Amino acid sequence: VTEALTVHGLHLKGVLLTHSHFDHVAGVPEIIQRFPGLPIWVHPLDQHRLRSPKYQGANFAPVGDGARLTLGEAGTEPLEILHCPGHTAGELSVFWNHADGPFLFTGDTLFIRDCGRTDLETGDDTQMFDTLQRLKKLPLSTVILPGHHYQPEVASRLEAELHSSPPLQCQTVDELRSLP
Repeated sequence: VTEALTVHGLHLKGVLLTHSHFDHVAGVPEIIQRFPGLPIWVHPLDQHRLRSPKYQGANFAPVGDGARLTLGEAGTEPLEILHCPGHTAGELSVFWNHADGPFLFTGDTLFIRDCGRTDLETGDDTQMFDTLQRLKKLPLSTVILPGHHYQPEVASRLEAELHSSPPLQCQTVDELRSLP
């Protein structure tokens, strides 16, 4: 990340964690050391996993549903934070209504043709079902950008996912729970 910032002449304004599972926070200790005081936004329900000494000195900033952050030097690109519990209690997605079309960074909530696990600490089938119902109401042209790529594609549109994703086709929590 730090090399990419230098190569592209970018300035890091903060770090937003979609959730606090180890595979999504591995680079945080280095960022804390290289950028002291930089805000690290995390939902309060996921911050408990970030209490070890390696996160000492972190400037954790709580963020939740409906919060607005901005991109760009002028802060002209608004991002809307969506609380998306299910994979974890504090899972977040980021909706960016960009001029080229809407984008949704989903962390481990929604993958291409799948969704995040609910069998880990603070995961919950009912919350995941409710979150998926909420995401189904976003514009059909929304580009889904998941935190992991388990399919050949790295992105998909919500419209395509509504037709091909078993979790998004579930009509009840029990149907979601019964998926392999």
